[in-house]
Amino acid sequence: MVDNRYDYCIGTANPGFKKAVTAMLTERGFYSSGEGKNIPEFLRMLRLIQPWLAIIDTQLPPGNIKQLASIIEEDGLSAILYISTGSINLNGYMLLQWPVEELVLIAVAEALCLEFSHKKKLQQKIKGLEKKLSRREEIEKAKAILMNNMAIDEDSAYRYLQKTSMEHRVSIIEMAYRVIANPDQISF
Repeated sequence: MVDNRYDYCIGTANPGFKKAVTAMLTERGFYSSGEGKNIPEFLRMLRLIQPWLAIIDTQLPPGNIKQLASIIEEDGLSAILYISTGSINLNGYMLLQWPVEELVLIAVAEALCLEFSHKKKLQQKIKGLEKKLSRREEIEKAKAILMNNMAIDEDSAYRYLQKTSMEHRVSIIEMAYRVIANPDQISF
């Protein structure tokens, strides 16, 4: 049994394939949050639901299954598990050959969901660090403007930002934005 309850969407036009995969996953605690019988419908559903896992029959009509893979990957919509009911090569993506043993399907599905979760957490952490770096850069720009316009040192410029941000009851980054936007309206 999986520790977390993961949802999945399945993309197939084959009712027998859907029934078999759904039975295996449901028995192990996964739950279906949707299905698509063609690539455009499936992609719309993935964008709307954003499940943990997308299980895709490589014979999903019509269109290019490799292009679908790159869209899902680039947009970070979900983890992707391809199950080949025909002959196709998808280098770089998890591809199981149908029929697949239940234990293999479950193990791969769990691993993909855990990897996807880890990837999302790392992406959030990177975005947070990028935001902090951007704010720090803006504060540095504001300090440089203050140092230049007011002929003060770096510590005094930072203290000025702190003091004026408190006086105006705004964050230091907001005050930095104001200094950058209106460098001529600075007073000491």
